[in-house]
Order: sequence, then structure tokens, then C-alpha cells
Amino acid sequence: MLTLAKMYRPITAAPFQNDETYCEFAPCEALKPFICCFWGTKRPIVFNPNKDSHSLVIPDTCMDIIFKINYTKNKYDEYFCTIDKHSYQSKIKITTDLTATFAIRFYAWSAILFCEQDFKNNKRLSVEEFSKKLKADLEPMLFDAVNIQDKIELAEKFLLKRLNKNRINHNFLNSIYYMIYNCGRAKIRDVCSYSVISEKQIERLFKESMGISPKTFSSLIRYQLLWQDMILSKNYNALDAVEKYGYTDQAHLLNDFKKRHLLPPKEAIKYAMSDFYNTKS
Repeated sequence: MLTLAKMYRPITAAPFQNDETYCEFAPCEALKPFICCFWGTKRPIVFNPNKDSHSLVIPDTCMDIIFKINYTKNKYDEYFCTIDKHSYQSKIKITTDLTATFAIRFYAWSAILFCEQDFKNNKRLSVEEFSKKLKADLEPMLFDAVNIQDKIELAEKFLLKRLNKNRINHNFLNSIYYMIYNCGRAKIRDVCSYSVISEKQIERLFKESMGISPKTFSSLIRYQLLWQDMILSKNYNALDAVEKYGYTDQAHLLNDFKKRHLLPPKEAIKYAMSDFYNTKS
């Protein structure tokens, strides 16, 4: 699993953002194969933009548990987010309350190792359905921890205890490796041949462990790797990307990217390089 984490690290629509409203932290060495990152606000803040705004959330092929803590009203909300297939605008509201956000971002292949159910049919689970122990034991401690480093330490101790390695399926992991190695363009029959499983088996494994089909996940890998090339590579060339990612032509690449990202490449890059609040209201 560490091999997968080293060869594939998903990014967001604004991968360079690092401020008081959003920052990412790497997990400890023992959790690096399973946790992409911890993220949130560094400390409680009054998050008060000039007007209601939106942030772009793109498919990062990850699953997140998000805790929204309101210290002014002494309450918190929590969400478990399964894998997104398309981007959407997340609304940010004006508030005068003292709040903090803390989240655990699981790799697509690892969330199942901490969950007490499975993700069959991409069912939306509550945090309690994901893990009763997390809801009962970890959540109250996160409320009392002030800064994000304290929250991370608590979360890491909890996750290391709850990691269920008996759920690791090597056929499943081999399939993911082959998809990533081939930049998300491998045919499912070739993935099955590499992993020595049937198409029926791979469908079942992906539905139970991720909630989506292997074909959908492979296409999301292709989108993510394309986005990473666009924003992180100094030598990105659209024509080269057409061949690398198996598109029929440049128009096919652009249409597929916009379908996933909501923005064409130039606007997506502009958004990623801009300040956090340079979004559509």
C-alpha cells in the first residue's frame, strides 16, 4: 500500500493553498500508506469573508471525514464524504462565530480498513455508520483539542488502533496499481488479467471497497493525473497528453477534463494559482 501512496498522491483544485483557512499535514510514517493527509484550519478562527463565496471541490479519488467545530455555539457537525465523480461548488457562508475545521483524507483504497461497513452502491454513510468508535471516542476529544497538531496526534493514535489489516485484499490493490501505472487508460479486461481475477470479482471488490465501479475509478485516475500534469509540470503539452492518456484527440481531452473539473484547463489553472476567495459568488 505504501507503493501506491508513493506513486499516486491526489491533489485538490487549489493545491498550493496554505493559509489559516486551509492547510494540509502529512500523517506519521505508519499511516502514510493509508492516509493522504490531515487538513483543516490551524486553530479556531472567525471565518468571515466579505461576502458568501464558493470553493471548487474536484474529484480527488479520496474519502474524507470532516469535523466542523463551532466553539461559539458549543456544537459540532461531522460529515463522511465518499468518492466524488464530478466537481461542485461548496458554499462558504459569512459567520462571526469562532470555528475550526479538521478532516481526515483517506486514500480511495484505504478507507475500508477503518470502516465498520462497506461502501456497496456508494451509499452515503454518516460518521457513526462509518465507525461508531470514532463517533463515540475520537470526536469528543477533537472538540477539546485547540490546535490542529493536537487534533492530528489524537486522530493518529485512534486510527492506528482501529486499522483492520484483515480487510486488505491484494487482488484489489494490484488492480489499483495497474490502473495507476497505466495512467488510468488500461482496459478492465487487462486489469483483470494482471490481477488474475474475473470481471465479476473486480466489480464486486471495487463496489464493496470504494462504492464505485473499476471503470469509473480508472477514469478518475486519468483525470487526476492529467490535472497534476497541467498544474505541476513545467513541460505540459496538450498534444503529448492526448497520447499519454489515450484520448482520441485534443478536443476529446478538453471535453473530458471540463466534464470532471467544471472549468476548462486555462481557467482551472488560473483558479489554482489565485487567492482562495477568487471564486464565483
